[in-house]
Amino acid sequence: MPEPTFDFFPRGTPLLVTDRIERRMHEELAAGADASTAYDAMEQEQVRQLREEPAFRDELRAAFEEAGVNLVSATMMGFDRAGTYADGVRADLARWNGRFDAVPWLRRATSPTEAREIVADGDVGVVPNTQNLGAAIEGDVETVEELYNAGVRVGQLTYNSQNLVGHGCTDRVDAGLSNHGVAAVERMNELGMVVDLSHCGRETTLDAVSVSADPVAYTHTFSGELSDHDRGKSDEELVALQEADGYVGVLAVPFFLEPKEAEASFDQVLDHIDYMVEHVGIDRVGIGTDWGSWTPEVPEELHDGFMRTFKSLGFREEHGVTIGRGFGPMQRYQDWPAIPEGLKQRGYEKDERRKLLGDNFLEFWERAVA
Repeated sequence: MPEPTFDFFPRGTPLLVTDRIERRMHEELAAGADASTAYDAMEQEQVRQLREEPAFRDELRAAFEEAGVNLVSATMMGFDRAGTYADGVRADLARWNGRFDAVPWLRRATSPTEAREIVADGDVGVVPNTQNLGAAIEGDVETVEELYNAGVRVGQLTYNSQNLVGHGCTDRVDAGLSNHGVAAVERMNELGMVVDLSHCGRETTLDAVSVSADPVAYTHTFSGELSDHDRGKSDEELVALQEADGYVGVLAVPFFLEPKEAEASFDQVLDHIDYMVEHVGIDRVGIGTDWGSWTPEVPEELHDGFMRTFKSLGFREEHGVTIGRGFGPMQRYQDWPAIPEGLKQRGYEKDERRKLLGDNFLEFWERAVA
């Protein structure tokens, strides 16, 4: 029986830029669209190609098999900045419905039990998330339930900047959750939506851990002690997570782990995994590569526009964001096996690797919705 291999993977599918998808990108750019609009159009074209071309569905299946990943959490959002964040979430939920309809082996996973069944069937499960719940619900707690009904099962409270729920990790100040934020967390607990604090500021993170009646997650982060970056989590935050019996996924983003323009080593990913295991325990750590819009698969024509998008999302010069850069042995998503191979070289036993690569996430999810 296949073992679960989980990744927090915002794109949700490996980026395969076919002639058809590339042509759509060039059409949008030639018409004056910015990179973000062109990228959303490429995503829409991917859905059409999946629906219309069996060979493309097979190519996508082969990419997942090469990566060895059979369970991902994909972010529901639009890159087009013309509309609101909530507009982008709704549009992407519709795109994902199109993917699920077109690709029988690509299936929405809305519970731990369902995720295990999908993996056992040899298919690929997708756990929908939003990385900016505060912006997605636009001040209305009732919208949390609308997102849940649409399949969203992981809600990151804030992105980098302040929203009506709380503060992000690149904000100048952090006052914790608002009253609205407390109500949002309580509604998430009531429904069984995972509270994700990956991009939250320190006080907002600690506040949310204490407010949440259920274990919380930092699905894609790293140690701020090992890498001096706003996106990292302090030891204080790790202690809070450990005491709450939560879950932390370690990312594989070179400019977060080495933001000062130095060349990051892929060994740093493994260093951060070791650190998390030491501080929160082997049963609470997993993988959240955060692979996607910054990686070498992104066409060069979109790099400058994507950099503008990242800056609009709260990243500043000191955060070291680069576009089109791989990470050592990982130059495309299909190179994901570098992670289990690295764990093996670090001396993690087979049972420990199984926990880190997927079982820990599913067991956390079960705790969070029990």
